[in-house]
Amino acid sequence: MTLVALALAAPRAASVWAAEMVEAVVGYRARPAVVMIGVTVGATVQVRCGGGEVVTVHAAPSGWIGSGAIIHPDGWVVTNGHVVQPYVEQNDAQYLPTLLERAVAQACQPALRGLAGDARAARIRALATDPANRRGITLEKKLQVTLANGKTYPAEVKTYSPPAFMTVGTTKDPVGAVHTEYGKDVAILKFEGKDLPVVRLAEDSRRLHLGDEVVVAGYPGVVAAHELLSQATRFLPSMTFGRVSSFRIDVGGHRVIQTDAAIIQGNSGGPVFSLAGEVIGVATFTSFQGDQVVQGFNFLIPVETLAEAARKAGVTPQPDSAFMRLWNRGITLYQTGRYRRALALFEAADRMHPGFVELERIREDVKAQLENQALLDREGTRWSLAGVGLLVTICLVWFGGRWASAALDRRIDRAVRKAVREGGPGAR
Repeated sequence: MTLVALALAAPRAASVWAAEMVEAVVGYRARPAVVMIGVTVGATVQVRCGGGEVVTVHAAPSGWIGSGAIIHPDGWVVTNGHVVQPYVEQNDAQYLPTLLERAVAQACQPALRGLAGDARAARIRALATDPANRRGITLEKKLQVTLANGKTYPAEVKTYSPPAFMTVGTTKDPVGAVHTEYGKDVAILKFEGKDLPVVRLAEDSRRLHLGDEVVVAGYPGVVAAHELLSQATRFLPSMTFGRVSSFRIDVGGHRVIQTDAAIIQGNSGGPVFSLAGEVIGVATFTSFQGDQVVQGFNFLIPVETLAEAARKAGVTPQPDSAFMRLWNRGITLYQTGRYRRALALFEAADRMHPGFVELERIREDVKAQLENQALLDREGTRWSLAGVGLLVTICLVWFGGRWASAALDRRIDRAVRKAVREGGPGAR
């Protein structure tokens, strides 16, 4: 190969290596611990449709999704504060009009028959603002965490800090000056789980440099709600790639990391990984011009803020679990071609937490590799040949030792006979 060909091949080889490393370290090892967070606000409403009987209906809820990461195998999750804000804050008034109008439209269909367009909308608004109907509403809020295998769990908020533009209090410095404290847009959630997949938090995001590659994982709404995608892979996290493009301070005075990796609604709270597979932060906000999202200028909460929130919640992030030991060891064996042992570990992991699409995909690939693997390349064959080789070596050593010992005995015997002859009667 010429020097020119080598020079052309080197970038491609490097890019292939980088892609394989991202897939192994982030895609395979980290993605099972990325979760979807769902918040719904619904209502049970007692509706009186213009003097008729009271009808009790369940108004269709409003819902939001965000992303998060499991930081402890017992079900501790880190995400953004604004992802759970509708669930945490007592902001019921902003949801009441929409929920009441939905309830009226559902309960009063006979009274609304024949009305259309503006007339129908006006009648619904009139019934929704009726004081009697406004008194008959009970809000119902739900917070849920869904794993990448589709299992959904109710969750509770252990620590909450609102977005950076919101004031959370004031402090006085030693000279008496008053300082306003702002939110850090982080929350720690808890659901009931055991031996779950977990992410590993980096020690310090300050070790990052401009241009360092990062991987964003999460559940962008445009994918989760895509009409052309099957629901079978709805809970498989998406991944986008980019670099660190700046280090900044938000309006609340807190450090944030700027990146050109794509982030959109639904990615909020999702973990952002270094190429070493460690979480260096979580996605927090994007950039707008008017009503349009401007990609390439997005921001992350650094890992130090996440660790501080975990301490306040009383949990120490733990980057290991029984599932992760099976999973990570299986990935290592898979990468080194020891497919039969890898398959056993993947099946054990699947029995512990079944249904992960990523696990199913890699397990099917392992089975295909085993079927297509040449006889002499198979791990079992290699071990058998190694055992036969070891047995042959032992036999050769044993028989060789016996032969050498017998030869030595013969030489000694000949030497003794010679000495006897030379020392006999003819020698005197």
